[in-house]
Amino acid sequence: MTTRSPARDGADRCPGLLSPFVSADGAMVRLRVPGGRVAAADLVEISSLAGRFGDPDVTLTSRGSLQLRGLPSPLPHELVTAIGALGLVPSAAHDKARNVVADPAPALDDLVRALDEALLADDALAALPGRFLLAVAAPGGAVLGEPWDVAVVDEGARARVLVDGRALVVPRADAATTVLDVTRRFLAVRGGERVWNVRDLTAEDRAALLPGASPLVVDVGSPPPAGPLDEDLVALVPLGLLTPAMAAALARSRGSAADGLAPPLRITPWRSVLVPGGAARAGELAAAGLVVSPGSPWAALTACAGAPACARTTTPTRELARAAATLVDPFGPPVHVIGCDRACGHPARPHTTALDPTCADDVVRAQRRTPEEPT
Repeated sequence: MTTRSPARDGADRCPGLLSPFVSADGAMVRLRVPGGRVAAADLVEISSLAGRFGDPDVTLTSRGSLQLRGLPSPLPHELVTAIGALGLVPSAAHDKARNVVADPAPALDDLVRALDEALLADDALAALPGRFLLAVAAPGGAVLGEPWDVAVVDEGARARVLVDGRALVVPRADAATTVLDVTRRFLAVRGGERVWNVRDLTAEDRAALLPGASPLVVDVGSPPPAGPLDEDLVALVPLGLLTPAMAAALARSRGSAADGLAPPLRITPWRSVLVPGGAARAGELAAAGLVVSPGSPWAALTACAGAPACARTTTPTRELARAAATLVDPFGPPVHVIGCDRACGHPARPHTTALDPTCADDVVRAQRRTPEEPT
């Protein structure tokens, strides 16, 4: 079968730890944490390494990954070794292939783990593009609103595997195998490095990825807002920039549970962190700069890195977003502040865009426009 030929010049350039991307502010690496599950102690260590070698703020990406910027190029061996010692890159070959987003529900932890372990066990799956995305969701989960290629929905003893508007019900124990069988079929028909996602394939090839599947309209929920979630807490990270103070506060919020046996923190694709048992520590987390209640303007504001970090623009997008934070409608449409038409880091849901704004009022005016679906 043939594939479409997207208007691209080759393989994706998504960074990993072992394949950094060099930007205007230095080298940038991205650490995949499947399902966003990460130990509090590991997050503190990553934050410490970021400050020691580059920009002290760790970026939470729109795919629930951790990104470090402003690093020396080439990367110091000590940095790579220290991150490797945390177990965050268990396979050099799969460095960029472990792209798994998940709803933050603890009941999904074993599915995330099974999917990641099975992916790591197959050398051939290291060839997956850095933009190919797997999702693990609760029924109607918010993560189903992300741009996934293959998703699995937990339904108790069963699981529903989703690809391109079609679904197949399998025993829960077979979910990881079924998902990865789809990825193998994708690689078999991919046809070249310019094909990054299922949507790049022809309709015929897409239909063959999941034999026996039936059409299904996917039910998608909304991301959890900042604030208590029973005994847990959803803490929003403004602009996705996790400061050292925030990382330290998240670790302290775990109290005596901050060890290898404790439930992990859960980084979401919405630049927030679900803190197990964190509702009682909301005040401490707020003091560190995290948003722990609804109604914050940061729920409606995101931005690309902008100048001076990115050479593609002279617009200080983050500074302008901060200036607009007291002016935007916290309950209005999300607005993404960008310095060029690449719109890096844009939300997966309908939003407005402030392209090359010159002042905070430009961002406010952009929010008043009709939201558009992301492309």
